[in-house]
Amino acid sequence: MTTIKTATATLPVSADALFAFLSDLSKHRAFLEPAALNFQGDADKHSYVIEVMGMKMPQELVVKERVPGQRVVLVPGARKMFDHELRFEITAAGEGSTLRLVDEADIPMMMAMMGAEKLLQGQLDSGLARIQELAGAGQI
Repeated sequence: MTTIKTATATLPVSADALFAFLSDLSKHRAFLEPAALNFQGDADKHSYVIEVMGMKMPQELVVKERVPGQRVVLVPGARKMFDHELRFEITAAGEGSTLRLVDEADIPMMMAMMGAEKLLQGQLDSGLARIQELAGAGQI
């Protein structure tokens, strides 16, 4: 397993508000990379297609665990490239909160050699940056 983490970001929204936003997977389109195509989502799962090195790769994530005000854990659904567990780790911080994204991924050897870890790190970092923008703009 490979552990990929973002830095911890401080957000101007409460841990409860951030949890409410992140626990509803239909809202995740707001912070997915622009290359995420055909997004479909509801409260408990979402799916989309990303293009990587000219290949279209379907993604589907479903909720594994929700701990109010603390974390949301997602795992692949029926359409997956590899096994992994994506955690949104939330901590209350004064009147705001902090957020860190952690992905525990079982990256296949061939994908690892093609730079999958760097790609995942970039996706997590850009997702966190977009969540910060949404929070700063009062959209969470």
